[in-house]
Amino acid sequence: MDPSAPVFQKCYDFYRILYQNLRQVSKQDRFTWGERCDEQALELLTLATKASFAATTKKDALLGKAIEGIDMLRIYLRLGYDLKILDRKKCLERQKELNEIGVDFGAWRKSL
Repeated sequence: MDPSAPVFQKCYDFYRILYQNLRQVSKQDRFTWGERCDEQALELLTLATKASFAATTKKDALLGKAIEGIDMLRIYLRLGYDLKILDRKKCLERQKELNEIGVDFGAWRKSL
């Protein structure tokens, strides 16, 4: 089975839910913190797509960038919680999803 299919779907679902969460954030925070989260999550989705179609020699670099993006999103979520932009429940749910995505990306990278 192609390892990219479940990873792509998880990234897609993560972005879809995060986008809905960001719409509920105040306007001021949406255009600062929220925009960064949005851009980083879209980049993660883009990297998952590119890695699934890339030559094997280029997959490792793309997957490495995706893993870095996951780490950045974790930091942004934590910051959003600390600044009281995102409530605890949503923050924990998004972090759990990111952890699962990170495990999948790591396993995919290890299988190369």
